[in-house]
Amino acid sequence: MIKQIPITNDEIYELSAFAFQFTPKPEEIEKKKKEKEKQNEIVWGWMEGENLAAKVHLLPLKTLIHGKVIKTGGITMVSTWPEHRRKGAVRQLLIHAIAEMKKEGYLISYLAPFSVPFYRKFGWEMTINEMQFTIPMERVPKYKNISGYVRRMQKGEEAIIKEIYQAYTEQYTGMLVRDELWWEYKILGKEGFTTAISYDNEGRADGYMRYRVKENKMDIDEWVTVTPESRKRQLQFIANHDSMAKEVHMTLPDDDLLPLFMEEPRAKQEQKPYFMTRIVDVEGFLKVYPFLIPSEKEEAYTIKVEDSIFEENSGIYRIQFRNESHVAEKLENAAGQDIITTLTVQQLAMVLMGKNTLEQLYEQEFISGNLKNIKKLDAHLPKKRHPYLADFF
Repeated sequence: MIKQIPITNDEIYELSAFAFQFTPKPEEIEKKKKEKEKQNEIVWGWMEGENLAAKVHLLPLKTLIHGKVIKTGGITMVSTWPEHRRKGAVRQLLIHAIAEMKKEGYLISYLAPFSVPFYRKFGWEMTINEMQFTIPMERVPKYKNISGYVRRMQKGEEAIIKEIYQAYTEQYTGMLVRDELWWEYKILGKEGFTTAISYDNEGRADGYMRYRVKENKMDIDEWVTVTPESRKRQLQFIANHDSMAKEVHMTLPDDDLLPLFMEEPRAKQEQKPYFMTRIVDVEGFLKVYPFLIPSEKEEAYTIKVEDSIFEENSGIYRIQFRNESHVAEKLENAAGQDIITTLTVQQLAMVLMGKNTLEQLYEQEFISGNLKNIKKLDAHLPKKRHPYLADFF
């Protein structure tokens, strides 16, 4: 039986501690309870009698998808006690979560997978990668003559980095719209990190980094640059720590051009799959999706979507472009419609998140159909922004 569990219930923290192998102190649990209450986190549990057997957490989030704010459900802390595994509890919880998210107006869902094949079965798909850099300090480029300056953030200057982050999100698709609670608990609340802000020669803030130096390593928790100059200033700031650290660890978007700024780019660079996306409401997402409408010419395309887990999403969808806008609808009667291609809900997520184009999927024989019209529909998909997520949950 599925039941919503109060976020203050100690059982959920006991299961999390066991499943993810950590031992929180009592004060840490109390802190987490307050944080999760404020953020309106929801927990659904699978009950075996009076006992919690498995659980799924939902974080209410908003993301920027090609510049459009989209209501997004963050799935996290999925876990089961060993004696209740392989009984279908997580399957039922995930299906329940999808249905509840759609009912509450969520259009997409994010999660960080412990297993990509496992979550792919439930409709999630890899859409966001990251690049992890390990750079010997002597290979960090130096820009001694760059204008402007970098200085450590002072108390009361938090609003500055929030504005910089907002500008940074416009370069990518998939980034979180951080609210005040997220900044408080997930970013500024991290202990041991210092924030340094980059300013141009007119005193305008254009980048920041959150970092710590420990045991001869400089760990950069967040690296945000809005201009090439801010990147150079922050690289010089890193190089100024050469007496304290032998190497630098940082995580960036997988399309980041950092190696172009390095005289010797042969540092360790490891691309890693990071987050998966699921479309919760196909029709709802298509209705608000920021398609490109390059001309006033009226066009219409019909696609078939298959969702084996949540059948409400399966069906024929027509997307019509006219009068510099678009209309998307699920057709009750598809008779006479020219379906240009059939996609799984996973493939549709890849396409709409900007991970792959329809033509790429066609060329690799993941989809079939009318290539001419596939290319035409591709032309309406935003491609300027690369998918990236700077946060974790």
